[in-house]
Amino acid sequence: MNLGTKKSYYVFSKTDIKKFKEENNKPLEYIDLIKLVIDTNSELLKLYELNTKSVEISKFNKNDSLIHSQLLKLPLEADTDFDKILVNFNETKPPKIGKATKVDKATKDLTVINDKANYIERKDFEKISIKKISIIGFSFMTVFIIVIGFVLNQSINRGNSEQEKLSQELIITQLETSGKYDKVAQKMKEFDCPKKDIVNMYLENGQFVNALKADKKAFTSVLDKIDTMNNKEQQEALNELKKANVTSKKESISLDLRLALLNKDIDFLKKNIKSVDSQALSDRIVKLFIDEKEYASANEQLKFFANKALDKQAKQAEHDDKKQALTNKVNELKKAVSDTQKQLDGKNTQLSDLHKQLDDLKKNDKSPDKEKHVSDKQKEIDAANKDKNKISDILKDQQGKEKEAQKAVDDFK
Repeated sequence: MNLGTKKSYYVFSKTDIKKFKEENNKPLEYIDLIKLVIDTNSELLKLYELNTKSVEISKFNKNDSLIHSQLLKLPLEADTDFDKILVNFNETKPPKIGKATKVDKATKDLTVINDKANYIERKDFEKISIKKISIIGFSFMTVFIIVIGFVLNQSINRGNSEQEKLSQELIITQLETSGKYDKVAQKMKEFDCPKKDIVNMYLENGQFVNALKADKKAFTSVLDKIDTMNNKEQQEALNELKKANVTSKKESISLDLRLALLNKDIDFLKKNIKSVDSQALSDRIVKLFIDEKEYASANEQLKFFANKALDKQAKQAEHDDKKQALTNKVNELKKAVSDTQKQLDGKNTQLSDLHKQLDDLKKNDKSPDKEKHVSDKQKEIDAANKDKNKISDILKDQQGKEKEAQKAVDDFK
């Protein structure tokens, strides 16, 4: 059967369905016509009750001659086999002129064979009897008919097989489009599709629980697919798998590790370093450890799943962090020294003012309490000097620490 490799013009009329109006008078292949009907039917199923819309489909050849016309009511049930409903658009073809059919060719070849037989009969009539000639001719004819029959049979079988495969693909596509994944899997089993294909169908549609139910050995494939999703989708998928309880104890830990990774649960990851079961997961955990400055844990994880690039990255990050920490310490001490120096400067200013006030009292105070005033001012000066000495000691200590910290930075490699 012709699978629609040549395009014909399809005109869609007597319809108010937007999709068919847009596709009106389009050159399509037969399989594209089926897909158009399936996609439209799936959309209409979400909006309308059954049998509320209609479209007239007409097929024309390149000479604008009508080949076939058919009225189709939509939407139909999701599991409708549209290939059977619209098969006449594929089977009906305009008559062909000027080309020999297979029967013509067979007749021609048969005539050649008979001519050869007659030639032998005339040439060697005296040596070969009519009976022998008949046997030879019959043998040629038998062999020829068998060969022709075999070729035709192979062609028919191949055509039927291709048509059957197309029909199966259309049914599966239609059910998958409508979201009936269990029915898709059931049909795939009926069509003897490999288990791997069924699992892949589930994976492509985010049906991870069903994928594992279809094949317990598909756990790695499920995780690989989940790992390609964004963080939110990963969390939803992993939680769904845990809730469905379709994994073994060991597999469940793999789910927990991935959830901990997404939630940045460092403590859980530290405790379960030995449970990491793949290079890809290990690399993701190491990167998180590096980001969180958990270098010891990163180095521990790398012992189980080595990665030279990440090992170099971890060592460099740790080196840079240590140097930065030393630099930050110097900067902190510099600021402390600066602040203490300001305090000391302030205290010196205070003492200078107090001494001026004391001198003023001594010279200008004429009150009976002059001695008391002078004594009190002196006490203020003594207290300020005491504070100044403390600040000076603190400043010296800070300057010493700053010098040591700067040397540590300069010596760091």
